Amino acid sequence: MKVQVNATFQVNDYLNELIQEKVGKLTQYANTITNAEMYLKIGENRHRHAEEQIVELRIDIPGHTFFAEERSDVFEKAVAAATDKVKRQMRKHKEQVAGH
Repeated sequence: MKVQVNATFQVNDYLNELIQEKVGKLTQYANTITNAEMYLKIGENRHRHAEEQIVELRIDIPGHTFFAEERSDVFEKAVAAATDKVKRQMRKHKEQVAGH
């Protein structure tokens, strides 16, 4: 599965590989993923006067879309947290579908 990474800056190879690896593991919870998009943004944190890293992840499967947004001081933490959020959503969805 190829993850489409959208950013307003050049994404380095390390971060791109990390994203592909983390999102690729989500196929364990739904092997019918039709689309995977990650948006990377740099926002201003007005309270600490430092930039915060914003990650938005959208995963599409037939009939459902999963979405998570996470903010952190580094992209690596935000990517891991966003994929964990989507993983929990996918598990919950899988349990609900199996229960019906």
